[in-house]
Amino acid sequence: MNEVENLVWILPDSRPEHYPGSWPLEFEEKLLTLYGFDYHVDLKEDVVQLFSGGVQHGFKVDLKEDSHPDYHGDAHALPEEWTNRWKMCILDPPYTSNWSRVLYGVSEILHSKYIAEAVRIVKPRGFIACYHWAMTPTPDNC
Repeated sequence: MNEVENLVWILPDSRPEHYPGSWPLEFEEKLLTLYGFDYHVDLKEDVVQLFSGGVQHGFKVDLKEDSHPDYHGDAHALPEEWTNRWKMCILDPPYTSNWSRVLYGVSEILHSKYIAEAVRIVKPRGFIACYHWAMTPTPDNC
């Protein structure tokens, strides 16, 4: 079995603009730096962010068009041609099906499905970071 690093951070409140479900202040920069990415350069070829909302770095994927994603679509079913495309996938999903309804107007959020998609689109030896209120199981094929 592979060793999987689990980190727990205590972070400040959300950004001042408070996009619903947004990352805490400075989280993106801290995470990207930890894994060796320079957030001062364009990371769209290296980092993808699913459920992107108000994120600032990488290739953004979201169901909500008002968040101005690079790809408007569902993290549960990403394009096949994205297999092994990115070095890192960062996810900030709604934590419950209720939040999924409130934020996205869809009834169900399936951890096993969106995390399997993240595993598929990340290059071998790449990174997956999922921001969640609960410890989630290690994905299959990691």
